[in-house]
Amino acid sequence: MLTVVGPVLDNNKTVWSANSVFSGYVTDFKANKVLIDAAAQGGNIITTGATQDKINAAEAAFDFGSKLSKRASVYALEQDNSEMHDQMRVSKGSLSQLADSKASIKLHDIYDRMMAIGEGLSPFVSAEELTRFKALIDAYDKLLSRPRELTVNRKVHNEDLPELIQASRKLLYKLDSLINLFDGTEFEADYLNARRIVNTGSRKAPVNEATPSSN
Repeated sequence: MLTVVGPVLDNNKTVWSANSVFSGYVTDFKANKVLIDAAAQGGNIITTGATQDKINAAEAAFDFGSKLSKRASVYALEQDNSEMHDQMRVSKGSLSQLADSKASIKLHDIYDRMMAIGEGLSPFVSAEELTRFKALIDAYDKLLSRPRELTVNRKVHNEDLPELIQASRKLLYKLDSLINLFDGTEFEADYLNARRIVNTGSRKAPVNEATPSSN
C-alpha cells in the first residue's frame, strides 16, 4: 500500500506541491509511513543516533513548521510586534542545526505561540494547518524516544502498527478523493494505476480501502 503509492507521489511533487490541501495530506502520509517503518522494525532500532527514519520525520516537521512560522511572523509585523516576530520566525536550516531535544522544544514553542494567538492568526495559518503541524511534531517526538522504548518493551510496536496502518488508509482515502484535482494529468493516471495495484492485492478487505473508519 505505502511502498507503491509513495514513489508516485515523490515523482510528481512538482504537480501537487502547489495545492496546499493535497500537499498537507501527502506530508501526513509520509510522516505516518516513517512511524510505520519504525514500528515494523521493532527491536532492530537500538541506536540512539540519528536514524534515517528520524531524519525523515525531522525534515517533515522542520519544513512545515518553518513555512508556518514565516507566515506567523508576518502577522507579528502587522501587530507592530518585533519581539513576537523574532520568536515566531525560524528557518528549516536553523532547526536542523539544533540538537534533537532542543529542536523538539523549539517546534513546540512555535506551535504554542501560534495557538495562543487564536483566531487572529487564521488569515495567515489555518486551524487545519496547526493540527497538521502538531501531528508532525508528535511524529518526530515519537521517533526520538522510540529506540529507548524498544529496549524496554517491544510489544509497543505490535500494538502501534495496526493503528498506524489504519491511519494511512484514512489518508489514502482522502488522497483518492482529491486526486481529480489533477484530472487528465500523467500524475493522476500514475496514481490511479498505483492504487489499482494496491486494491488488486488487497481484495480481502476492499471496504477498508474505499472508506475510512469512523473512529
